[in-house]
Amino acid sequence: MPRWLRIRLVLDRVIAACGLLVLWPVLAVIGLLVKRDGGPAFLLVARMGRNFEPFAMWKVRSMRVVTADGRAGGSALTAKDDDRITPIGRRIRSYHFDEIPQLINVVRGEMLLLGPRPEDPSFVDPECARWQRLLTVPPGIAGPTQLVVSDWEREIIADDPDDGAYEQVVLPVKLAIDEWYVRTCSPWRDLEVGIALLKRFLPGNQPTRMRMRVAREVPEALLVTQ
Repeated sequence: MPRWLRIRLVLDRVIAACGLLVLWPVLAVIGLLVKRDGGPAFLLVARMGRNFEPFAMWKVRSMRVVTADGRAGGSALTAKDDDRITPIGRRIRSYHFDEIPQLINVVRGEMLLLGPRPEDPSFVDPECARWQRLLTVPPGIAGPTQLVVSDWEREIIADDPDDGAYEQVVLPVKLAIDEWYVRTCSPWRDLEVGIALLKRFLPGNQPTRMRMRVAREVPEALLVTQ
């Protein structure tokens, strides 16, 4: 694992613990709002972690309850206009509040604050060299892949809700960007990612410096950024 990410693994756990102390009232209010429809407020979903070790990732429930364990059922992929998402869930997702509980995973050392987004184990190929390189590091709550492919990914899934398009078209691009991030990670790279993530909450949709850098340095990303 790169030296900077080894440092981050310790630093992020401290920051995440402080974040939970500050944000627990927000989580409590969100939990009460979500629980009004009778389902659980929080869910644990399976994700693949460092060294191919699966872990349970915390999320605020944003979809309607169908199964006995409080899940929506159906595909693990979420389309842009997925009718499984509840009205309150759509608002929570728009501000990424559903990811706040993942601070628990950071405190446990299973995730980083910034890094490659964790994938559903069903989409991970242990025999793939790219996955082998990528999973030498813990996944992150947020990262550069979200900045580049999120809207494009939802459109692809909406046009072809089966897993085939995601695996054949979207996943190779995400892996290329995530691998680039791990290979080039540094305090300055994380500063660029952090600034770009904050700009997502500002009006307008201007290209960020991070997005333009990815377009230049990751050939696979041209499919999205051109």
